[in-house]
Amino acid sequence: MERLQVLVTLRRRNRFLNLSIPLYYLYLLGAVVVGFVFFGGGLTRVLVNRYTDRGLLRRLLTENGVLRDRLAFYEAAVDSFRNFLGAVEQMDNKLRAAVNLNLIPSDVRLMGVGGSQPVSPVPAVDELIRRAGFEARSMAEIGAAIGQQQERLRCLPSIWPVQGWVSSGFGYRTDPFTGERAMHQGLDIVAPSGTPIVAPADGRVSFSGWKPGYGRVLEIDHGYGIQTFYGHCRSLLRSVGAQVKRGQVIATVGTSGLTTGPHLHYGVRRNGQWVNPADYILSQLGN
Repeated sequence: MERLQVLVTLRRRNRFLNLSIPLYYLYLLGAVVVGFVFFGGGLTRVLVNRYTDRGLLRRLLTENGVLRDRLAFYEAAVDSFRNFLGAVEQMDNKLRAAVNLNLIPSDVRLMGVGGSQPVSPVPAVDELIRRAGFEARSMAEIGAAIGQQQERLRCLPSIWPVQGWVSSGFGYRTDPFTGERAMHQGLDIVAPSGTPIVAPADGRVSFSGWKPGYGRVLEIDHGYGIQTFYGHCRSLLRSVGAQVKRGQVIATVGTSGLTTGPHLHYGVRRNGQWVNPADYILSQLGN
């Protein structure tokens, strides 16, 4: 093993000190010194960057770049949301027209509505928040109107109550029993005796019994001022107060009362006045 011989002279005592140091100790000591120098330099650089104005400026510049990127992203997001909100507002007015609600002018929409949300320091964001709140109110109003229309449509007598053929329509005709011209306040639909009669809309049975001339009769109150009438029935399958749904069997065709053969006399009253049932029927006879 290589060693370093060092001879040290002690003059006062006239002695010599012979030191023999392994060479790899010197290498190790050199490495430690170099490492200390690099570590100390790095630590010094970190401390300078962190606790001096130069380091603070560098951090601020970095943070400023990050904030600038975020601001650009938020501005793009605001523009996208503004375009989306504009499209929603256009569709909103179309929906309001479809459900017979008043249209909202654009200047009223821009004013928006107040709320509990804090005011944004950015006016554009504050405007969008107000418009979004206003739109939420409008959509809720449209939803309620659609719900009411759906309920009303379920209560309109829009299908044929029985499958057959119309032998006599609504209006004036020659009465088959008196021979005189008289108002026929409904449709006569010929079908075999016992053919099922269905409710043409949702409603509640308001009468189930016998009426002179019409025999066994069933009447349904559909709400919204509309009632339907079913005469000459063979059997009545629903009692007063029963709730019925469109397409549900309520009676059967018969010949009760004054009739020349098995058929259903089907009538519709609106606000107490007889109207033509065909004006409400949307389906083809036989479908």
